[in-house]
Amino acid sequence: RVHDQCFTSEVFRSQRCDCKEQLKMALEHVQKNGGAIIYLQQEGRGIGLANKVAAYALQDVGYDTVDANTHLGFPEDCRQYGVIPSMLDDMGIDSIRLMTNNPRKIERLTALGVKVDGTVPMVVPQPTPFNRKYLQTKQDRMNHKNFGDMLMASTPVDNTSEMVNNAVHSLLKKGDSIAEEYINEGEEMAAAAISSALLLDDEEQEGVTASEDGYCFGRESVEEAIAAVARGEIVVVVDDMDRENEGDFIMAADLCTPETMATIVRYSSGVICIGMEGERMDELKLPAMIKKNEDPKGTAFSVTVDATKEHGITTGISAKERAITMNVLADSKSTHLDLVRPGHIFPLRAREGGTIVRDGHTEAAVDLSRLAGRHPSGVLCEIVSEENPTEMARLPELKRFCKTHGFVLTSIVDIAQYRRDTEGFDDTKSDSSDIDFGEEG
Repeated sequence: RVHDQCFTSEVFRSQRCDCKEQLKMALEHVQKNGGAIIYLQQEGRGIGLANKVAAYALQDVGYDTVDANTHLGFPEDCRQYGVIPSMLDDMGIDSIRLMTNNPRKIERLTALGVKVDGTVPMVVPQPTPFNRKYLQTKQDRMNHKNFGDMLMASTPVDNTSEMVNNAVHSLLKKGDSIAEEYINEGEEMAAAAISSALLLDDEEQEGVTASEDGYCFGRESVEEAIAAVARGEIVVVVDDMDRENEGDFIMAADLCTPETMATIVRYSSGVICIGMEGERMDELKLPAMIKKNEDPKGTAFSVTVDATKEHGITTGISAKERAITMNVLADSKSTHLDLVRPGHIFPLRAREGGTIVRDGHTEAAVDLSRLAGRHPSGVLCEIVSEENPTEMARLPELKRFCKTHGFVLTSIVDIAQYRRDTEGFDDTKSDSSDIDFGEEG
């Protein structure tokens, strides 16, 4: 038996699944017939305990186990079995009869070179009120076998509510104010968990607007974005709904890799920019693209550039070569001689003072890179809608996109407020109309 951990049922005795019962059946089979159980720590089909609890919250409001996982941004099954062949080899086992109802597990093990000679069914005698939908989903959507007429068996009467009510009544009858407090708080926390998991405001929140405390997504969103940028990851930053109402990929330019650049190119407009401080652009001799900037947002494009052939550049357009150019631009040792003009990267001059004085994506890119302890130069590019490819992605879709791909989402509003809180600013941002060498986005 290759058994994946189910802490919720095997320790906490959750009745939402049949994992505990299958483990018990496997132990009994091994006791009678010999064999082995390989126990892997892959909670919730590999999504982990915390995410599994969030998936349970979704199931409470009607999702099945497959849709709950995919709604949280995971595949329906994240489990990996690459360690199994070496474990079997260590035990001197050449072939196995696998205790399972899951054909996918057989396929994955076979693909890894494990010789599976047959299976032993692991079917519970009857469903319960709590796991019937789970078992039905396993059969209908995950192709589990061996169930026969099990799902047609009668379900025991569910008296859980009565038991819980009696227990609660017993506690309250004793005047246990602590118990009452936790019971009430528990209901509120459950509601909060469900709301968070469902992203109830996906369709309602059309764009970014600051709340009374100055934040939109919250200070934590900025802290998570800073940490992600410091790790070399891409984040998504949204501007105000009354500005462009668009989301940009942003990452530290000095940590840009061919892989992260390829991701940006895949989902974006393809006009890849780098936000930079004005002083550094002057050092690199990057003048404005035109003398009179007519861009409605004051977008401060400089002449386009590529790194020179000495850095391995050929045409400059590939993800690999655009990443190299980003690295060169973000290298404090680089000079204007390391760049050729024109090229495929668009340097953009950020306003001094960053998002505090201008609510642009260029300022956000520079601010996040600096706050992350990286060179104050940030890659940025607008995200195109996957749902309507002729348009740019707006906030509701961007929330779903970030959830699916695991990107941190924050906003320019949040970054500016974070800086006010942490750097002692108490003034508000000014409009960008007076900028003489603008920015992107």
